[in-house]
Amino acid sequence: MPGTDHFTLHRFTIKPRHLEQYLPLWRREVEIRRDHGFTTHRAFVETDAEPKLTWLYSHATDSAAAEEACAADPRQQELDELKAPHVFRNHLVRPVDVEYFPTPATPESIAGQAGRERIAIMRRYSIVNGWDDFLDVWRRIVPVRERHGFRCLFAVADRPRDMFTWAFDFDGEWADFPAAQRGYYHDPSRVELRGVFDHMADYSIHPAQQLLV
Repeated sequence: MPGTDHFTLHRFTIKPRHLEQYLPLWRREVEIRRDHGFTTHRAFVETDAEPKLTWLYSHATDSAAAEEACAADPRQQELDELKAPHVFRNHLVRPVDVEYFPTPATPESIAGQAGRERIAIMRRYSIVNGWDDFLDVWRRIVPVRERHGFRCLFAVADRPRDMFTWAFDFDGEWADFPAAQRGYYHDPSRVELRGVFDHMADYSIHPAQQLLV
């Protein structure tokens, strides 16, 4: 559960045109981490530029010791060599607090209409003017979004870096997203929460593929 496990958000860039070669290696790494007590909760690949992977996992006890054991595992060492040609070395690995416990990705949960998958919308905010005030507003935003068909998938806070990361999904194409949001932003319940922007010094929004684990 969020109150006991140690959660980590891991983010890095896959080299352009290397995604198909890399993902089978990543799934092997998920299995190795599982053997060392890690649970993968969510993973996404942003799809609008070079592919960036956002990976949320946890460990129930001493995550630092488990990381050391994983790094010393010969399977992981071999895998690191295999991964090297496919990823950049820009890994950002940081502990995070869970603000919305991740929902599992299943074939049924990501299935959209017309045979397509529901895309995820990955959002990252640089937080100013107080975490408590920001979260008070954000927690009221989530149910409004969900009423308009945008399901929250997870949310985590990196307080030392003042970074908030969350994702919701959407049954449509990325090109349809601006039009799909109009009703949401005109909803009176959302209009009264515009003060959330007082807490966002900067933000980014990207479409992403939800990865099954």
